Amino acid sequence: MYMKKTTTKTEKTVNEVQKLSATKGRAMLEWYGKRAPKSIEWFPAQEKEFYGDTKAKEWNKLFWGDNKQVLSHLLKQYRGKVDLIYIDPPFDSKADYIKKIKLNGQKLSGVEQSIIEQMQYTDIWEKDEYLQFMYERLIVLRELLSDKGSIYLHCDWHKSAHLKLVMDEVFGENNFLNEIIWAYKERETSVNFYNRKHDTVLFYVKDNGKYTFNSDAVSEEYSEVTIKKFKYTDADGKKYRLRYKDGRSDPKEEGPDTYRQLLDIESGTLPRDWFEMPFLNQASDERGSYPTQKPEALLERFVKISSNEGDVVMDCFSGSGTTLAVAQKLNRRWIGCDINKGAVITTTERLNKIIREQSNKTGFKVYNVNHYDVFNNDVQAKQLLIETYKIEELSRGDFDGTLGSDYVKIISPNRVLSKMDIVQVIDAIKKNINLFTAKTVSKQKEATFDNKVVVICSGAELDVRDFTKKENTTGVAIEIRDIQVDKKDLDFKKPTEASVSYTAKGSVLTIDVKDYYSPLLMKRLELENDGRLSARERVNLFDYRQAIEHIVIDVNYGEGQKKSKDIAFNAEAFLHKEKKNELVDMTYAHTYEKKGAYTVAIKIVDVLGEEYFETHEVTIK
Repeated sequence: MYMKKTTTKTEKTVNEVQKLSATKGRAMLEWYGKRAPKSIEWFPAQEKEFYGDTKAKEWNKLFWGDNKQVLSHLLKQYRGKVDLIYIDPPFDSKADYIKKIKLNGQKLSGVEQSIIEQMQYTDIWEKDEYLQFMYERLIVLRELLSDKGSIYLHCDWHKSAHLKLVMDEVFGENNFLNEIIWAYKERETSVNFYNRKHDTVLFYVKDNGKYTFNSDAVSEEYSEVTIKKFKYTDADGKKYRLRYKDGRSDPKEEGPDTYRQLLDIESGTLPRDWFEMPFLNQASDERGSYPTQKPEALLERFVKISSNEGDVVMDCFSGSGTTLAVAQKLNRRWIGCDINKGAVITTTERLNKIIREQSNKTGFKVYNVNHYDVFNNDVQAKQLLIETYKIEELSRGDFDGTLGSDYVKIISPNRVLSKMDIVQVIDAIKKNINLFTAKTVSKQKEATFDNKVVVICSGAELDVRDFTKKENTTGVAIEIRDIQVDKKDLDFKKPTEASVSYTAKGSVLTIDVKDYYSPLLMKRLELENDGRLSARERVNLFDYRQAIEHIVIDVNYGEGQKKSKDIAFNAEAFLHKEKKNELVDMTYAHTYEKKGAYTVAIKIVDVLGEEYFETHEVTIK
C-alpha cells in the first residue's frame, strides 16, 4: 500500500543545507593562523659602507636585516622593477645550522627561534610558522617582480608539495612553467628508503605571455658522435636524422615507418627540466664556510636563461652570496639580503673581490634595515625617524616637520625626553602660535586648537607627561610618542663600548681588553628573558668575556699602505675560544723587531656579530 510521506520542517532544513551551489576557484593550502598581509610597514635603510668605483652610475645593494622588512623598504623604489628572483629559503629540514650561543653556560633556546638565535642561520620551525613565513614574503616578492620577470624557488622534499600550492595561490597556476630537478651524486647513507638525490626548483613567471627565456643561453654542445647522426639537411637548411617509429636503430632511407628528428639547435641541446650537477666539495676554490652554499654553475643557468645584461636580479635569502656573485660576473644589477650578519660579511668580501678583479666601474652599497646605528649621529637619527613616520620635513624653524596639520619635534634618540625639552617645545609653540588653527574660545578666553605638536622620543623621564600637562597652558596639545612603545619593531642600535689598555715595555707591547659592552646584546637578552618568571630560567651575563666571540689585532695597522679608509686589516693575532666552553683570552703580547711609532688596531666581535673597532698610537723605544 502506498503511503504519502510527510516532510517535516526539520527535514526541509536539512535538505536545504545540503544544497550547495557550484563554486569556481583554485586549490589553496590552509594552515593554522593563515593571514594575507593587507598592508606592510615601511622601514628606512641606513647606508653603512660602499665598495667599488666611487664614480659608479648605479649601485647594487646588499642589506642586513629581516627580509620581510627589507622587502617592504624596497617596494617604494622597486615595485614592478625586479626582473629575476631566485630564493633558496630554509627547507624546514629540522637541520640545526644555528651557531650555538652560550652565556655563562646557558644555551639560549625556545619553542620558537630565540631572540638571539634568529640572527644566525636556522632551519627549525614550529608547525605552521614556516608556511606563514614564506606566504608573507612571496606576496611582497610578487609585487616587486616586473611583468617580464621570473621567480625560482629552491626547495627539497620537505616542503616542495606545500610550497607548490602556496606559489600557485600567490603567482597563479597559469604562471607555473616548470618543476626543475637538480640531481646530484653523493654517498648513499640510507637502507630504509630510497636515497634522496635531488633538489626541486619551482619556476614561475609574473606573466606567461611576456617573460624572458633565453633558451639557447645554457645549451650543451652535442658530442661528435651525436652530430654525425644528423647527416641530412631539409629544404629549410635544418639538419635531421632518420628514426624508426618503433624505436629501432637508424634506418638507411625514409619510408612510411620512419620520421625525421630535427637537431634541436645548432649550438647544442635545449634546456631540460632536469640536470645533474655535483655539490661543492670541500676542496673547491669556490667553497666557503656557509652550510647551504650552492654552486655558481647552478645559478648561472637560471640567470642566463631568465635575464639579460642590465636586468635586476634579487636574492633575499642570499646566504654566502652565490646569486649576487653570478649576477655581478654576468653584468646584471643585483639586490641581496640576509638576516645573518656573518652571511652579509661573507658576501661583502666575496663581491668586493670580484669587483676588484673586474675593474669595470661598478660598485655596491651595504645597508642596515632595522639595525640602526644612529646614536653617534643625531642628524642621521632624525632623518631615519622622519622617513619612518613619513614626516614632511621642514628645512627651517623650531619644528622638524609636519604630520598632516600637526607639527613635529624630534628628540635625539641618544637620550630620554626631559622636562627641559618640554619647556623648549612650549616656548616654540608660543613663538609660532600663528601656525596653529584656533578651534574654540573658553570662558577664560583661552584658545584651543585643531592641530597639535607631536614630540617623538626614545624613552622619557618618569614624570615628564605630568609635567607637560601642568606647564602647557598654550591651548596647543602636546602628544608624546615614544618609539620604544610606538615602534617596537624599530631596532636602534647603540654602539658597542670597550676598554682596552696598551702597555709598552722595551720592545714588548701588551694589549689587554678590560671591558666590553653591547647595548644590542643586552636588549636582546632582556627580550629573551621576557616571560621567564623563575630566576633559573632567566639568561644572565655575569662576565663581559662571555659575550666575546673573538678578538683580531693588527700590530702595525696600515704598514706600507696609504692612510685612507681602505687600509687593509692585517690579522696579526686572532684570539678565539680554543675549547668548546672556554672564554677568549683577553691579553696579547707582541714583540717588535724595530723601534719606532706604530698604529695598533683592534677589532672585538661578539656572539651576535657586533663589532668594536679602535686604533691606538704606540711608541716602541
